[in-house]
Amino acid sequence: GGGSMLRGLDKRISQKTDLPVYIAEDPLRAVVRGTGMALKNIAKFKSILIK
Repeated sequence: GGGSMLRGLDKRISQKTDLPVYIAEDPLRAVVRGTGMALKNIAKFKSILIK
């Protein structure tokens, strides 16, 4: 999301976690798209989204 636009955050997270970090092409809309996908497939994600 928008937090990925903070300068250097990707590198810091990668260094601290020793994992690769990728910034979406359009970070401001990435969260909305992901949420839409989860809602379209709510049955698949129900066990992790709803308790």
